[in-house]
Amino acid sequence: MKTIICNQKMYLTKDEAKVLKKEYDEIDFNGVEFVVCPSYVNFNVFDGYTLGAQNCFYEDRGAYTGEVSAYDLSLRNIKYSIIGHSERRKYDTDEIVNLKVKACLKHTITPIICIGETRLENEMMKTSEVLKRQITKALKDITLDKLDEIIIAYEPVHKIGSGSSLTREEIEDTASYIRKVLEELKIDNYKLLYGGSVNKENIEEISTDMIDGYLLGGASVKKEELKNIVKCIK
Repeated sequence: MKTIICNQKMYLTKDEAKVLKKEYDEIDFNGVEFVVCPSYVNFNVFDGYTLGAQNCFYEDRGAYTGEVSAYDLSLRNIKYSIIGHSERRKYDTDEIVNLKVKACLKHTITPIICIGETRLENEMMKTSEVLKRQITKALKDITLDKLDEIIIAYEPVHKIGSGSSLTREEIEDTASYIRKVLEELKIDNYKLLYGGSVNKENIEEISTDMIDGYLLGGASVKKEELKNIVKCIK
């Protein structure tokens, strides 16, 4: 079963989220694992769906203005949290990403660890180097229990919001490399997703068994885009 994770970012007001919820209700998600990551203030709008956060903080409580802890999220039955999205890595170091992953696992939240190279890193042929560093540092000193799971979401930064994705061959080559890195780290309970301008125009061209699902951004808040992506995946 493929996994679809919808990162709604800061696209929706509460009223717009309510409209989208009704549109989600009209889509047949049977046969896929569907996770919705709304803004914090819209969690209650998507009641009934499996929920994920777009970020979390690594301390359980304290004087951290504007932060929301993994602990607090777990009390609200949030099952997933995106960690290290490229839009967050501008502020979060690899070490902070590691702390957030540990906090998620501590509170039985599945971390969705985003990795990906910039355009410059890609042009300099440093993709493998960057991905290995990001994975290794994110999972430093982490040993998964039998019930633990992580999700690795590969999103080439230079493709996010560009309207075009990598080719199927490029995705498969990179996925194969990522799986080898995880094998070296003795991580076997994981899913590997692809993100970065996935839409209804390219989903069929990039679909591959090397990927366990997709992390959607803009497409996640457009009914027809999402409906067609789900249909193709199923």
